[in-house]
Amino acid sequence: MQNPIVRAIVAVVAGVVAAFIVVALLEGLGHMVFPPPPGLDPMKPDDQAKLMSVIPLGAKIAVVVAWFFGSLTGAVVAAKIGQKPLYAWVIGAIMIALSVVTTTMFPHPVWMVIAAVVLPVVAAAIAIPLSRPRVSP
Repeated sequence: MQNPIVRAIVAVVAGVVAAFIVVALLEGLGHMVFPPPPGLDPMKPDDQAKLMSVIPLGAKIAVVVAWFFGSLTGAVVAAKIGQKPLYAWVIGAIMIALSVVTTTMFPHPVWMVIAAVVLPVVAAAIAIPLSRPRVSP
């Protein structure tokens, strides 16, 4: 890709797609390990607030881990394709925005809200050195 605008768009779109795939896979795995209690449907808005108060800590940690690894994967993909660290930060910012939306849709514990803002920043910072081209000795 010679055109820098096309490269930037492809980098961000690919990073967001990669992040979503990883978050979906890891959250799905978390739901398999910690299934929702019988009678509560995580897709129903009325049940979502109830779920957050009854699911175990491990289920909440699984969600936060998914957010982190999704952010990390998306940031690495975007920075590699875009060939600039800036794209890791763009993915981090997008993931923060999406996490804020998610955590305001129904009540989350304060520590999850903090993690939703902090972990994408940490993931973007880690992604930058991971996305640099490797130099063979």
